[in-house]
Amino acid sequence: MGNTKAILSNYTKILETYSFLKKSQWWSAEQLQEYQDNKLSDLITHAYMNVPYYHSLFTKQGVQPSDITSTADLHKLPLLTREVIRENQTDMKAQNYHEKSFEPRTTGGSTGTPLHFYVEKGTWLANHMAFNRIYMDRAGYRLKDRIVSIAGSTKIFQHHPLHRTIVLSSFHMTDQNLQLYVSKIKRFKPKYITAYPSALTILSKYISEHTTENIKSIQAVFCHGETIFDWQRKLIEQTFDCRIFDQYGHREQSVLACTCEKNNEYHIFPEYGVVELIDEHGKPVTKENTSGEIVATGLHTHIFPFIRYKTGDIGIYTNQSCECGRKYPLIKKILGRTQEFLVSKNDNLVSLTGFYSVIPESSKNVKECQLYQDTPGEVVLHIVTDSEFADADIAAIKEGFHRRFKNDFSIQIQLVDSIPRLELGKFRFLVQKLPIHKQM
Repeated sequence: MGNTKAILSNYTKILETYSFLKKSQWWSAEQLQEYQDNKLSDLITHAYMNVPYYHSLFTKQGVQPSDITSTADLHKLPLLTREVIRENQTDMKAQNYHEKSFEPRTTGGSTGTPLHFYVEKGTWLANHMAFNRIYMDRAGYRLKDRIVSIAGSTKIFQHHPLHRTIVLSSFHMTDQNLQLYVSKIKRFKPKYITAYPSALTILSKYISEHTTENIKSIQAVFCHGETIFDWQRKLIEQTFDCRIFDQYGHREQSVLACTCEKNNEYHIFPEYGVVELIDEHGKPVTKENTSGEIVATGLHTHIFPFIRYKTGDIGIYTNQSCECGRKYPLIKKILGRTQEFLVSKNDNLVSLTGFYSVIPESSKNVKECQLYQDTPGEVVLHIVTDSEFADADIAAIKEGFHRRFKNDFSIQIQLVDSIPRLELGKFRFLVQKLPIHKQM
């Protein structure tokens, strides 16, 4: 739930932002657009005046801050890549901030190479807490409610009485510890669980296979940090008999989108950042149900601005509105990172969207699995099995894989004792060693 001291020291800012969001979430589309344009204009002017990288970029592009007064003008600036950030890290720091305000941050490394950048100490946490609270409100959450968090903790179990929270480690999800987890959850009687989808999938499978009584206190589940697949959503919602609320965002603080109480499409917070969906040519995606890369401009990243940042994440465009009444723009579905593609024998990119359902449909005796690819058309599938796993399961998985991908791939199955987590406790479904970005 965050550092207690840091939360208390920024409590006023958290309350101010939260109170604002309670009102702005019901604004009209015109009001939200006006707010975005004003915040964007402030950011652009600030970046030009105080950030060496952007001052040089604007000059090189022949662009003045007055040329960008609305989100429709953002196309006048080039896209910001991770490579550019790495090459210009010092020059991207705003010079009008005291050095003590810079808090170094690092991405989780799911792409293979972590990105180092800065956020504003204290302010980023206040924004995070306020936006997260407004998102949890959609499920009826109140501060007095008990929560179980399954996170990347080095300790198997922690209790935080002040936050009415227990933390269970996603690093230590063995059968022995899962039995302990279920016991702790039942005794604690939480209303909500928040976790990575992969961790909840492991817990849900364990509950469905080893317990006869469901955990009845759970009113909603909050997922974050990883792409959630349809089969995972179905399993988790059936296990806990409640709705999943999913969140999409990243540590770079440039985009935040969450599902709501009415549907599973992602409502983009326009108060948080500007989101574009672009195709492989850098053009905006405007056709219904068409996928594109998510490009984000953080409206609160003045200390280290992310303007037109290529996130590497793929989303599906929709121009529909939600019956919840919020006039937020929607992303129909988050497909995951650009790296979450296999390369076929013919060097075609194949989305993994439909792959992960192959495993649970083919075998009930798989605890976890992970793909590895370093050669086009060849895939290694690492599997952690239970005691009932047999040759028939291998045959069924290979058959399901062939049915899904035909002759585009050859698959090799390797049985392993465990699959390591990333530093932050996230699960990496695909270890892709091929240069996918060159084919996007």
